[in-house]
Amino acid sequence: MRRTLPLAPSRVARRVELPPRPEGFAEDAPPRLTDAAGRAYTYLRLSLTDRCNFACVYCMPSGGEHDHALRPELLSFEEVVRLVRVFAAGGVRRVRFTGGEPLVRKDVVRLVEMIRASTPIEELAMTTNAARLAELARPLRAAGLDVVNVSVDSLDPARFGEITRGGDLGAVLAGVHAALEAGLRVKLNVVALGGVNEDEVGALVDWAWGLGLVPRFIELMPIGEAAHLPSARFLSAAQVQARLGARLAGGAGVADERAGPARYVAAADGSGREVGFITAVSEDFCATCNRVRVTAMGDVRACLADRKAVSLRDLVREGASDADLSWAIHWALATKDAGHRFTDRGASEHTNVGMSLIGG
Repeated sequence: MRRTLPLAPSRVARRVELPPRPEGFAEDAPPRLTDAAGRAYTYLRLSLTDRCNFACVYCMPSGGEHDHALRPELLSFEEVVRLVRVFAAGGVRRVRFTGGEPLVRKDVVRLVEMIRASTPIEELAMTTNAARLAELARPLRAAGLDVVNVSVDSLDPARFGEITRGGDLGAVLAGVHAALEAGLRVKLNVVALGGVNEDEVGALVDWAWGLGLVPRFIELMPIGEAAHLPSARFLSAAQVQARLGARLAGGAGVADERAGPARYVAAADGSGREVGFITAVSEDFCATCNRVRVTAMGDVRACLADRKAVSLRDLVREGASDADLSWAIHWALATKDAGHRFTDRGASEHTNVGMSLIGG
């Protein structure tokens, strides 16, 4: 008999049915995490909170998300660690903490420490707006965090404040410097917006290179709030690359699919510096996807653009075994679509996906 799992009451999830675990599944050792297309999953994006201290125009409504999870709905640290172990048993070797803003989760340093101490994960990374990174960079590094990706869409304080709806650029830049001083590997994430910050792409690359950082330009994805922005706001990676002109050697760039979806184009001066481009819209990388997501409320999401979800949190709280959890993850991936369908006409469902509630 099929069983319908209760899901967190938010606009981002759609109730799905999980078939019973097949007899003998994962009783001894779970199979590797793959989907129907044969894609293998080694990278978990794990949201720690649905809240953020910014409200970026392409991510959140102007007043922030109004359907935040109630705190008991969030996964506890112990539940997070258990799920990471289950994912690791299926082949996941890299975990990225996301949000919302992961650094607003209370005692986040302790969670990093717990995962590093009790799971076989090889790399722990975090995507952050860096507003609290100046105070937390050293403790996070000591706890076992390896990498931070910091979002900086403008070097102009006023413009930065407009894009983030109140973010303090000075605090963010202080966080970048603190992360470097603490020994964290740092990458820079930039969403290039037509008519907003496109005139700064060169300055952002020069600033990043000056600090020894790898800047990465992320195409605006038509999800949630971004789906409501004017079409002129979208800039393709090719357009950004053209704006960078003589700084780059040219060509399509090289991807490191083990680490993530970006492809990297070398600097023209032979210095070994690079610029990354994440082309989710203009040239999707769905065929080589290796990422699975878990929201702060414990929903496993096979694709950022899909509202289907299975609640691992509810399974844990109902007393599920690790084999039950592994089956739920495998089933969610087995039903994953071949692609995200961003460019399909009538794909209006993407407007109902809350980026900050999933983990980006």
